[in-house]
Amino acid sequence: MQRRSAETHAAFVLPFLRSNFRILEVGCGPGSISIDLATRVPQGSVVAVDAEPSQVRLAKERAKELNIPNIRLIVGDAASFHCEEKDFDLVFSHALFEHLSNPKKTLQHVREYLRVGGLIALRSPDWGGFVLHPETPAICSALKAYQDIQTQLGGDAHCGRKLGMYLRSAGLKSIRPSASYEIYPDPRWIANYLAERLDAAERNSEADTLRSWAQEPDAMFAQAWFEAIGTNPEQIE
Repeated sequence: MQRRSAETHAAFVLPFLRSNFRILEVGCGPGSISIDLATRVPQGSVVAVDAEPSQVRLAKERAKELNIPNIRLIVGDAASFHCEEKDFDLVFSHALFEHLSNPKKTLQHVREYLRVGGLIALRSPDWGGFVLHPETPAICSALKAYQDIQTQLGGDAHCGRKLGMYLRSAGLKSIRPSASYEIYPDPRWIANYLAERLDAAERNSEADTLRSWAQEPDAMFAQAWFEAIGTNPEQIE
């Protein structure tokens, strides 16, 4: 996750940014996108939130190392965190909503921090669109096992296609959907990430399958990402 940047993983929102934007990022992870966004709003600021203290700590260390003065990082749950600031121009969330059991509750919460006319921008993968090679019954079974685990934990492996629906149901207007593919330069990155989660769920044979697959010289994994941007209207419905 630390290799992600605004250019590679938030490109869909960059045309909407202004140098004085105040941005709230929910589910910031290690902060690589957050820090990049902060450099793009030099007269503005970024507040980034994550539920995992270790991720926030990494983000703080990185921001300090790079001397980024206009970013504040806080620990908090996406659906219940408290932030002193209000009236943000943009609420941004990357790779979070696919893990939420109640996306509507989270959107209702973050919308309280958004100014009238402000934007909410979401990006999530959708496992209905991934492409990989070589595609074998064993690797397909391993990927299904990961999706099953995500579902059991309350997430949604097909969240990406629903982002626009989530924004509309939360009262946002002028919904702008988009989609893109990410091809991992080294398939071991995604394979190891998924394998670690399979190991944690004691699905070790499927984890080993993923790691072995990633060693294939022609291994390729392309992940489908979906995005949606909505505008906060004057009246909360």
